[in-house]
Amino acid sequence: MGLGFGMSFPILSAAALSTIERERMGYATSLFNMLTQQGRAIGIAFMTNMLVRSQQIHQARLVEHFSVFDAWRLSNLGARGPGSLGFHYLPQIISGQKQGLGMVYEAVQAQAAMLAFNDIYRLFAIVTVALIPSFLILRGQIGGGGTAPAH
Repeated sequence: MGLGFGMSFPILSAAALSTIERERMGYATSLFNMLTQQGRAIGIAFMTNMLVRSQQIHQARLVEHFSVFDAWRLSNLGARGPGSLGFHYLPQIISGQKQGLGMVYEAVQAQAAMLAFNDIYRLFAIVTVALIPSFLILRGQIGGGGTAPAH
């Protein structure tokens, strides 16, 4: 990300400020910086909201497919795998300590988080592909207008 931001923001800044007069450059750069900061804040808030919402949706979908019968089946599978943790459903129900179900819920949360991050990466890929034509437009404006002003 550091390399990508380091390569994209100077080009974006040059494209945005290339047509500004020298006398108004201070106002333009302050406005440009304020707008980029606001865009970053809104983007982070949107992506965080999307991550939490998508994580809750995936968690609800994954939990729909887990029942008491699956827990009973898991208690028989633990003894067969070498080095696997034992999932003893019936003794935990009798004693009231449900560590095994907590382990299953932790695995469901991890899978839901992974699926939510996949959704966000998929959205970023779609947005990136959709923005490819904008580079062609920016290239024509910078190349035809002469040199960009230096600081």
